[in-house]
Amino acid sequence: MTSLGPSHVRNLLVRGTNWAGDTVISLPAARELRRIFAHARITFWAPENLAPLVAYAGVCDDVIAIPSHQRDPFTRSFRMAKRLAAYSFDMVVLFQNAFESAFTSWLAGIPVRAGYPTDLRGPFLNLKIPFPKNIRGVHQVFYYLGITDFIESLWPGSGPTRRDDPDCRIQFRPQDVEAAAALIAALGGAGEAPWFCLCPGSANSEAKRWPPDYFAKLADALTEKLGAQVIFCGAPSEAPLIDRVISMQKRPGAINLAGKTDMLGMMGVMSLAQMVVSNDTGSAHLAAAASSKVLTLFGPTSPGATAPLGATSYTIQGAAPCAPCRHFKCPKPDHPCMRNLTPAMVFAEIESLLMQEDSCSRSRP
Repeated sequence: MTSLGPSHVRNLLVRGTNWAGDTVISLPAARELRRIFAHARITFWAPENLAPLVAYAGVCDDVIAIPSHQRDPFTRSFRMAKRLAAYSFDMVVLFQNAFESAFTSWLAGIPVRAGYPTDLRGPFLNLKIPFPKNIRGVHQVFYYLGITDFIESLWPGSGPTRRDDPDCRIQFRPQDVEAAAALIAALGGAGEAPWFCLCPGSANSEAKRWPPDYFAKLADALTEKLGAQVIFCGAPSEAPLIDRVISMQKRPGAINLAGKTDMLGMMGVMSLAQMVVSNDTGSAHLAAAASSKVLTLFGPTSPGATAPLGATSYTIQGAAPCAPCRHFKCPKPDHPCMRNLTPAMVFAEIESLLMQEDSCSRSRP
């Protein structure tokens, strides 16, 4: 196995993750694969809804999308294995930590199958990445970089080692930023008002959601005290939740962007925002990838391992004796960790961060 060097891998497959936030967090590792296998054609294998994000990030040459309508994992594995086999891949690197991806890669006959041997995947992998003992004590970005670090260690002299400052940002094209501005104008956005994007949804956990009435109160405070244009962002399925939040507001003029643009369009809007305020979900990571100033609201989860990365990423934590708990739905009727994080506290944090930014701007020569 170790005799197979980077120059022998001409056709590399990477199984991406299933969530937007994890996809953003895995970008530094994907860029490491591009560096290690500099002469290889790299194809990402990713869910259909994330394929445009992966392609735009510029980490691959091609994307094989997993159709969203294929629900049965057994049938999906055999159908996908047939598709993958037609590409004659030399190697697959599994970022996604699931049995199905390893099994499918084995069915496809890919010669080298690399990944962590967790979730009963060991028999289907022939390049088993040692699982770091301290992985739960560091940021998740190093979970993916642990894979690429180990792969590179097998072949000394393959290039310089990675830097210690992982970068999850995605460079947006000027025309796409202009399109985002035009979209908000078409939806009735105030021309000169500073934009604030609020993200009240969370697809993978209801417990992560800050209360809708709190988002409404924060939106009113931003409008009244900062003269802001409030733009609510989210997936199309979150449009009803956002409509509910807007119905609770006292001040009109907020825009519901959910369902009116795609993921990249939403990121373009975020890139123009004064700040993004989001639950601990994919929206926060997409904002960080768009180089936005983002404040992520934490309650049942801890920011240490999963907070968005970047110099303009900040967190605020709701305190409760039962937190963190990682429940999908809070078992307590009052959702204390999130209720204890009041709109006044969040608004004060926003003002503080904006003042820091203004102070830094004035101090520059």
